[in-house]
Amino acid sequence: MSKKRTINELRQTKDAYYVHPDKQEEMNPSKYTENDLEQAKCSIAEKITKHFDDILFEMVCEEMGNNFLFQSNNYLTEAGYDMFEDEWFEFYHEHHGDIMRQVMQNITN
Repeated sequence: MSKKRTINELRQTKDAYYVHPDKQEEMNPSKYTENDLEQAKCSIAEKITKHFDDILFEMVCEEMGNNFLFQSNNYLTEAGYDMFEDEWFEFYHEHHGDIMRQVMQNITN
């Protein structure tokens, strides 16, 4: 009985191929065009990017909410909040965008 290889071991071999668990026959990548492969990769990347953007957006909001500087109730009383609301919204979202850009730059560098 041969040892089952881990996914990392399989990735490192030249003869690695994927067989869907529900299918007994081996997938044959040679029947797909380069365009098919590029479209599939782009589709996968777009889905991951969308989910990543959503998660990143929420994480930035959460961390900003934990930071004293970005808690609006530290700046005004309830009486003065109505006048300040529009300016606060702009201030918060400007810095939120800056943080997201910095995170994205750190990831891509």
